Amino acid sequence: MVTDPNADDPDAADPNADGRSVPGTGRSAGGHAGHERRARSTRNRPTDDQLLDAACEVIAEVGADSATMTAIAERGGTTRVTLYAHFGSRDELVARVISRELDTFTSFMFRVYDESEDMPYGARARYSVQSLFDYARNHPAGLRVLMGHSEGQGNRRLYAALEPRISARLRKNYAESGAGIAASADTLASLLLGMSLDVAHRALIVDGAGIDEACDLAVTATMAVLRDVRPEQLQALDASLEQR
Repeated sequence: MVTDPNADDPDAADPNADGRSVPGTGRSAGGHAGHERRARSTRNRPTDDQLLDAACEVIAEVGADSATMTAIAERGGTTRVTLYAHFGSRDELVARVISRELDTFTSFMFRVYDESEDMPYGARARYSVQSLFDYARNHPAGLRVLMGHSEGQGNRRLYAALEPRISARLRKNYAESGAGIAASADTLASLLLGMSLDVAHRALIVDGAGIDEACDLAVTATMAVLRDVRPEQLQALDASLEQR
């Protein structure tokens, strides 16, 4: 059963909300000022990816909670009816956008980790952080969607995806230097990833800081932590966890 197109869309009460033009305005009702609506075509029906692109743009700008089907249809040059026919509900559309962007970002970062495997320890960490900010520079909308518009809102899914790889690398690095660590590697991985994600969140969403400047700060903080955290501190944390 296809969900009622009016059920979860705040604009549904507007008779022009399905994209019909408002006389004398040259744009459809419910449209967002400053954004060109993609031209509709009766011959070229939008693909799922094109609709997901439009939804990604809207969610990146206003957040998942405020993204309406009307706004997404307007951005994609289509109708709410088409969106519901493709995705069934607004929640499913949002979930598909998040899933796609998470797959794209994590695949990128996993390639970065693989490419840097043979680099020296410090160079590998620097390259990973710089690559994360390269992604933010080239795919800001996708990363905004994943991070959410409230600090920490979407970061847990990023932690869950990336932390295991970072933890494994940390354990290997410390083992090679003769210091075995266990669960403390997860804590250190969370700290390192959290610094970069928090700085990127502020740059992309909160205050609009420059990506290059934000990257430089995140790299400096990461290198300082890796330099100053002592193996015995991590081993002491492991010992305390074993006693619980």
